Order: sequence, then structure tokens, then C-alpha cells
Amino acid sequence: MLVAADNKRSDEREERLTQATASIPSAILWFLMATLTITVIGLGICLPRRNNRGQVVTLVVITALLTTTLCIIRDVDRPFGGIIQVEPTAISEAERQATRDFTANHPAAELPCDDRGNRRTV
Repeated sequence: MLVAADNKRSDEREERLTQATASIPSAILWFLMATLTITVIGLGICLPRRNNRGQVVTLVVITALLTTTLCIIRDVDRPFGGIIQVEPTAISEAERQATRDFTANHPAAELPCDDRGNRRTV
């Protein structure tokens, strides 16, 4: 039972690490940004020289929307950093409960790890 619980904990840790890793390669993100730049420049060149207020406003709005979309995609792909940041509350609560249980069951013993999770030397 103990081995099964340890294996399950290990599998769940690997899943958390996989979810925390960015899944969109940076080359694709740079390609999308270059495509956006080329598209905006191309559309800007095609605008008429006079009476183009509507086209310029449309180009600015489309540029802002596409740029915002790319920023949101990048930010959602990296959940533990950026503007939309997910706090590790669940793992912090699990750490607090494990510390509480250890100190309740072993009042004279020190925790086997320091605050950064590194094993203390004996």
C-alpha cells in the first residue's frame, strides 16, 4: 500500500510538472509574431493615401486585437508566471498539513527538509 501511494505521488508530481511546462514552443510564438508584423505592415502599405481614417482605425483595432490574443495565449500557456498568475495554494496547503502531521506525530524531531525543500544533512 505504501509503495502504491508513493508511485501515485510520483505520477501526480510528473503530471504537475508537465502542466507547468510551456506547451507552445517559442519558435511558433516568434513565427506568429512575425506573421502579425508582416500582415500589419502589408495592410498598412495597401491603405489609400487620402480619406483613410476608417481604414487606419480598423487596422489599429485589428492589430490591437491580434496582439492581445497572442499575449493571452502566451500568458495562459505559462500559468505560474505572467499577468494571469496561478498561485500554488493547493500544494502550499498540502505542505502545511504534512508539516502539522509530522510535528504532531514526532514532537522532538526536526523536519527532514529545510524551507526550500532541500534535505538536511545529518
